[in-house]
Amino acid sequence: MPNARWAGATRLIRTACRSVKPVGRQLAWLLVLLPALLLAPRAAEAHALLLRAEPQPNAELAHPPSTLEFWFSEPLEKTFTGARILRADGTEAPTGAAVIDPEDPTHLTLPLETIEPGIYTVVWQTLSSVDGHEWVGSFPLTVLNADGTRPTGSPLVVAEDHPDRLPPLGDALLRWLSLLGATLLVGSLSMRWLLPLSDSEEGLDRSLDRLISTTAMVGTLLLTGAGWLQFLMQALRLGATGELLEFLLATRPGRLLLMRQMLLAGVIPLLYPNGWAYILRLRSVPAGLASHKWPFLYIPYVWLLAFGMAGMFYYRMELWIFVVAFMFIGSGWSEVLLGGKPTWHGAFPQRTWSTILTAAALFTFPASSHAAAARGSGWAVAVDYVHLIAAAVWAGGLLFLALLLLRLRHTETVPDPDRLVLLLRRYSLSAQAAVFLLAVTGLFSSLVQLPGFDSLFDTTYGRVLLVKLALVAVIMALAYFNNRAVRQATATVSNTGKLRPFMRRVIVEAGMASVLMLSVALLVQTPTPSVSATTTPVGPSLPFNEMTYEDDLAIHLQVTPNRVGHNRYWVHLSRPAASEIGEVQLVRLFFDHESGQMGQSRLDLEALGDDAFAAEGAFLNRDGDWSVSVYVRRRGLDDLLAEVTVPVPPAETAGIASRSPWLNPVPRLPAGVLVGGLLVALSPIPFFWRRQLLRASRPFFFVLVMGALLFFLGGALLGLLSYAQMNDKLPSPASQRPPVHLQADFHL
Repeated sequence: MPNARWAGATRLIRTACRSVKPVGRQLAWLLVLLPALLLAPRAAEAHALLLRAEPQPNAELAHPPSTLEFWFSEPLEKTFTGARILRADGTEAPTGAAVIDPEDPTHLTLPLETIEPGIYTVVWQTLSSVDGHEWVGSFPLTVLNADGTRPTGSPLVVAEDHPDRLPPLGDALLRWLSLLGATLLVGSLSMRWLLPLSDSEEGLDRSLDRLISTTAMVGTLLLTGAGWLQFLMQALRLGATGELLEFLLATRPGRLLLMRQMLLAGVIPLLYPNGWAYILRLRSVPAGLASHKWPFLYIPYVWLLAFGMAGMFYYRMELWIFVVAFMFIGSGWSEVLLGGKPTWHGAFPQRTWSTILTAAALFTFPASSHAAAARGSGWAVAVDYVHLIAAAVWAGGLLFLALLLLRLRHTETVPDPDRLVLLLRRYSLSAQAAVFLLAVTGLFSSLVQLPGFDSLFDTTYGRVLLVKLALVAVIMALAYFNNRAVRQATATVSNTGKLRPFMRRVIVEAGMASVLMLSVALLVQTPTPSVSATTTPVGPSLPFNEMTYEDDLAIHLQVTPNRVGHNRYWVHLSRPAASEIGEVQLVRLFFDHESGQMGQSRLDLEALGDDAFAAEGAFLNRDGDWSVSVYVRRRGLDDLLAEVTVPVPPAETAGIASRSPWLNPVPRLPAGVLVGGLLVALSPIPFFWRRQLLRASRPFFFVLVMGALLFFLGGALLGLLSYAQMNDKLPSPASQRPPVHLQADFHL
């Protein structure tokens, strides 16, 4: 009878849904309402935010500009990124096509045709090539009349640029479904590795194998379906429904989605014995795959994905395409060539390949996350990936245990005590390791994304993170009591009075983990403070940025892009006491190269208003250190001359150095502090798992303890020395006063 009851994957899914009937009803209502939530009008969320613009937002110009320049926080996709300028009556002024700077993918230029005096609204739409999100924003711009008067009227309000806000509910729910699918898939696969092998073909052993396969299949389908829904809803928001193929193949987010779908398609046949052989009709059909329609539905889907992968060659050649194709074909070929036994754990290639393909598919998430847009993205993405896998192992295993216990209670099956006890103990140990990795990687990611402690309370991202940490604290409290029961696993499993409270606590903990994933779904789609803190387009944000002091003036010099050739020079004058600086008659820059072979050149800056001055020119025509002297003449006051050293990198390495993915991801802290903190964090490992290590080998445990002490002392010493060295390098205001070189004749 058990075999008849559990025959076929369809019956397994029905039985699992029947065992969680109350939750299933709520989930069904959620899926019914989900299309309405997704189709509801909303503002698009994204992370390619406006850093600055030229002319500046809210500027009042005496002469119409010839171009509009935008600089965003992330690289832009050439497709579906653009800008336009609207008149006060809502009509669009004629412009040229928006162009992305090939040397700076964050720089967008919109050529303008002749525009008359009036009040305009500049509107832009961006698609980030890093996180795949879109953003719409606008700001007013005024062109004054010929006599200098302000035109009548008011600007249009097209899109409010509020980067510090929560994402729409529909997008958060879709991301939550993706995270839920990832945890179910990874948790099931990790349980397959943790499950002790057995030759028994009856009772719990057979049902465990089928429950693992079914849970993993549900997780794969959730990942697949939520991914395509997110893609379609984003295409609707961008108005790209007629260009779906280009949106999928010509953009980095679309290519990542296609790679993920191909890898997940390779996982599906590996969830059942002889899955590939069944699809290809090469061997006998396993009992668990009774449906004959599955190959006819699966094979066209695989062909569709293969066509998309081939289409990537037309748009862009990437090594990752070959890697994904090789992994997909290799997983099927290894099973067909090597075969498999009736039980899944007996087929080594099947279990190994499913783990490899799943790990590769999940890597596409951090590759398009906040971490991919951070400074030192290589380190940030790697840490974010470890964080995702650790969370999926912990939460996914917890959800699987909850389903298993619900199934046992529903069927009143008597478990195999030895096998279940060993499974609980192995999962407990893996969960402890996963939580430790979550703590270390989460702290690192917080340092990358949060510019300061105040951001936890002052920003939306920080407040969502606090909610997540509160949920983690509640789950850890429940896990503490469950861990005590696992330590006495033999007594807990054999005693019905202890098993039922343990079962309830595991189910509650799994429910809290599901709520925690919802907070994570909100967090990964909310712009980070490290980006939103710099999005106010008040002034330039340039590669060279330094403040110097001379007598009563603070002189702020910025140079962009600070490379050999054409640059823009921006100077702002102020007084520390915020008093008037006087009437400025002239601001002039003098340029001298360190070699002394270039001669001296000069540049007069034009007044921009609000004590700001700027001009452009090709005065830095060689790499190396340039002495830039800022000369200021004011009516009725002494002239000032301040000198600033501007290091100009070589032309061939300037762009590479600034975009390297292996820079320090936390620039406010030296690399020594980060490495030292990692060593200190690793030092408690032998003490966390001392019982298991002592049981394995007492001499090995004492060797690890000595190594942990060395890690702690070395890490603390390295961190303290690096932090002290950083403080020594910070200049005081008095030390920032440059040497003054007076000249008899400035050739005025």
